This record gives sequence, structure tokens and C-alpha cells, in this order.
Amino acid sequence: MPVLSRRTFLARATVRTALACGALLLGAQMTVASVAIAQSDAGPRIEIELPTATSPMSVRLRNAIDGGRFEELLRNGFDVRVHMRAELWKTGRFLNDVVARQEWDVIVHYDQFDQTFEVARINGDTEVAPLGTYRRLADAKAALALAYSPPISRPRPGQSHYYSVQADIETLDLKDLDEVTRWLRGELAPAVQGRRNPGTALGRGLRTLVSRVMGGEVRRLEARSPLFRVTAAP
Repeated sequence: MPVLSRRTFLARATVRTALACGALLLGAQMTVASVAIAQSDAGPRIEIELPTATSPMSVRLRNAIDGGRFEELLRNGFDVRVHMRAELWKTGRFLNDVVARQEWDVIVHYDQFDQTFEVARINGDTEVAPLGTYRRLADAKAALALAYSPPISRPRPGQSHYYSVQADIETLDLKDLDEVTRWLRGELAPAVQGRRNPGTALGRGLRTLVSRVMGGEVRRLEARSPLFRVTAAP
């Protein structure tokens, strides 16, 4: 899937937004097999795939916007924003420590003019990775559920680790959409422009604002992997 600059993404999506209101461990082996962890087997949940000697860890978000009023709000001009945070923890004798963290966002937008759903992932400071444009909501949900391997540091051999992943799923109101649009244009203050994306500089404010939107929808999911240990090959 091609990666677009924020300017290119904006050029393709400005009209639609307005209409919508707005391997390092070669030779290593895992002592624990890859395991998926979830809140429930059928409802909204996070699945964590542990890294192997040849592949990184990955995260999959299942049924994220099922239930509630997400579909209704989408079709009425409220984009859905999923803010993801993955952390790698190291266990200690008395306390556990976070040794790596990665955050990213996924936006689901409904184009009321074309009657299509657009899904895109915002990575890092400036890159927007389109995940497709779909006629059916079911297909947009499938894109939202695609496995993703965040660029998080690999665990070191000889120590016990676990992953903790959190997802905040929210609808965006007009003010939020305007801030995202301005960020894509590069018009926000230097603290944001070119340094942080809406998932970092604006993330805290968005979570507070969205929770106050009349009729808005907010959902939080959390998952933790079992303990695992990487051992170096002899």
C-alpha cells in the first residue's frame, strides 16, 4: 500500500471532509508460541501476535466499531478515530518497566457524496497510509481489522517481557475534524506542525472533547500478552 505525504492525502480528502462536517533477532527463538489475547471471543477485542525469530509482533483490532452508535454517527458526518498504543514491558524482581512504546491512529471517514468509506492510518509525524476506499461498511471494518506491526523495539534475549496494547475508539466532531485538517495542511503551531500528529499533540484534547460530544461514542479496549522470553541461538 503506498504511503502518502500529509499534503497529498489532504488534496484527495479535503472536499470529502468538508462534506462530512469537517530481522534483529536472527537465529533467536521464542520460548512461548504466538498467542492472541482478547477481551472476548466475539465482541470488540485486541489480538496480539508475539514476535518470532523472523517476524515482528503484530496487533489486530477485531470488531472495533461493532455495536453502539458508531455506524449511525459515521453516516451522519462523524469520523471515527482509533488511537492505538503498544508498549513492551520488561519484568523485574519488584517492579515492571516499560522499555518501548509506539502510538498510531486509524481514521474511518464516510464520504456522504460518494457514499464510500475511507480508511487511513496515520504513522509518525507526517505519513498517512491509505488502507482503502470501500462501498460497504463491512469492508471498511475489515480494513480496520488488518494486522499491523508497529515499529516498536524488539525484546532483548534472556529477559521476560510482555506486551500491553490499548485502543481508544472515538467519534470526531467538527472542531476535531478541523484540527486534523489543519494538521494535514501543516497550519498548526510549530509544536504540532511536522513534529507530532493528532494522535500525540492533539490526542489528549481529542479524547476530552469527543467524550463531551452530544450523542458521541467512546470505547476503550485493552489487552496484554502472556509473559515470554527470547533466547539467543547457541
